[in-house]
Amino acid sequence: MDTDNDQDPGSPVSVRILVVDDHRIVLDGLRRLLGAESGWEVVATCRTAADAIEALASKPVDLAVVDLRMPEMGGSDLIRRLRSDQPRLACVILTADISDEELAEAIENGVSGIVLKEQAPSALIECIRAVLEGRTYFTDRSLNAAIDRIRESDTERRSVMQKLTPRELEISCLAAAGLRSREIAARLGIAPGTVKLHLHSVYSKLNIATRVELANISQRLRFDTR
Repeated sequence: MDTDNDQDPGSPVSVRILVVDDHRIVLDGLRRLLGAESGWEVVATCRTAADAIEALASKPVDLAVVDLRMPEMGGSDLIRRLRSDQPRLACVILTADISDEELAEAIENGVSGIVLKEQAPSALIECIRAVLEGRTYFTDRSLNAAIDRIRESDTERRSVMQKLTPRELEISCLAAAGLRSREIAARLGIAPGTVKLHLHSVYSKLNIATRVELANISQRLRFDTR
């Protein structure tokens, strides 16, 4: 962990930034890029999640810039941990690529901005400024398209969840996981016939006919019992 920065000692500091990336050359470049901004101070650069957690615990941090691909603990897990320790911490992801699932997880974890490493350095500056102003920053077209897909999926998920009773949802999750009716019945302490009646109701409400279709819906909409 490096706590040096390029901030002018005479300039006032209003934003304290933690940067996490497992590549030293990237860290050095980000430290210089962000430290050159007036009022911004890179208080620590960390190559591991453990160092980042230690840095957050030992000094004030307003915003964290985190690489998604990290050894030992991935960027998403690290952000979840950092925001658990400091809920008001603003987080930005800097990554070479990101899947729809990772993007959904990042948004769920409270990430306010995502910048792809292929974008110009100015994009990261713009992102941080937007996040510090309380806005979100997802300007890359592919990211916006992915966010639209996630929002559509969330809307469909809410619609489906509202159609099912808690028991139907519980049985649907178990059936989608591959359990047979007798196994579901034994786990829930009900009769196999009751399980089949619930599944029949689920199929009718969702306009499907097989467990394969139920499994596909469960995977796409991330069914759970929360």
